[in-house]
Amino acid sequence: MANMSANGPRGMQRRRRGQGVEGRPPRGPDAARLTAVAPGAGLGEHKRSLIETALLITLIEESGHGYALVERVQQLVGDQLRVDAGSIYRVLRTLEETGMISSAWEPSAAGPLRRTYTVEPPGRELLRSWADFLEQRGDTLLRLSGLARERLD
Repeated sequence: MANMSANGPRGMQRRRRGQGVEGRPPRGPDAARLTAVAPGAGLGEHKRSLIETALLITLIEESGHGYALVERVQQLVGDQLRVDAGSIYRVLRTLEETGMISSAWEPSAAGPLRRTYTVEPPGRELLRSWADFLEQRGDTLLRLSGLARERLD
């Protein structure tokens, strides 16, 4: 099982894009741990973690592009947050820079070339870590919810 803590997968704080060695984005085997959510993260980090997880799920289902990804991520997160294309593309860029996903330009049947994204092995490991973290977080939330209802009844 992955090393989990309250901080998120692998218990590591996220590095911002461009804060790798000498201003380059992080790469290599440690790149996956650099996308975890920091403790006390604000709404922006919460939104990012949900989008990141939903994108990885979506791209494991099948390679995807553009607005199809926006629509699928919105379906997955439901009413937890509003997903916009800008947020999706920022997360895609970070995932690609850290080696979690890759992209390629492909012809489109109805228009210009489009960039299609695919999950790489480190992205699968990151999603596995997110799954573990979310399961633990969900168990805790259910336990707290049950205790709250018991105390109110």
